[in-house]
Amino acid sequence: MAEKNRRVNAGQVLRRLTDLAMALLLLFLMAYFITEQEIHEWLGVGMLVLFLLHHGLNWKWFQALVRGRYTPRRILQTVLLLFVSMAAQIVSGLAMARHVLPFLEVPISIAAARRIHLACGYWSFLLTGLHLGLHWGIFLGLGRKLLAPAVRWALRIAAVAVAVWGGVCFVRQNIADYMFLRVDFVFFDYEKSPLLVMWELAAMFALWTLAGYLLQRLTWKRVRETHG
Repeated sequence: MAEKNRRVNAGQVLRRLTDLAMALLLLFLMAYFITEQEIHEWLGVGMLVLFLLHHGLNWKWFQALVRGRYTPRRILQTVLLLFVSMAAQIVSGLAMARHVLPFLEVPISIAAARRIHLACGYWSFLLTGLHLGLHWGIFLGLGRKLLAPAVRWALRIAAVAVAVWGGVCFVRQNIADYMFLRVDFVFFDYEKSPLLVMWELAAMFALWTLAGYLLQRLTWKRVRETHG
């Protein structure tokens, strides 16, 4: 039994590390203009590897989709929009790749691939934040074991402040226009320092992670009230 528990815990740790690695890599992918095209493509290959690893580690989740009753909480966690968006982002990226895997013949025109990649890139960014937020309670549980109450409260206040700034950045940069293809090209501010670009992306990601966590908490609260 102890050996089984160790295997389960090791599997959980690997899954969470994979999730965090994907989130971090996504930030660098979104900061497209501060990397060269070839570096961007190799980062995309890294995301493909992590994408496959993530779903390989969670293959039992796919098997369970057709079993059991769908509660509001389960429906929230089973939405497959992120899977579809990430898959479309990867395929469209491969269609445009000039340096990595150039021998691949993806049957999508460059014009169509560019539009798909633009929209799905930002949708994947948003949905990844939401997805991580839905499972953020796991990390909070670890924090409760390791951190003093005063430190936890300070981190909560900081997280809310960063998320608010992320909302400001989201609006200022007109991210919704890219998500809904109201414009065809991203407008980069090349005068911004790379650190500021990464900070703003991290703040926007924190916004959606917090939104996912609060949504999960609200859904769980309603479930308990219904069955309480």
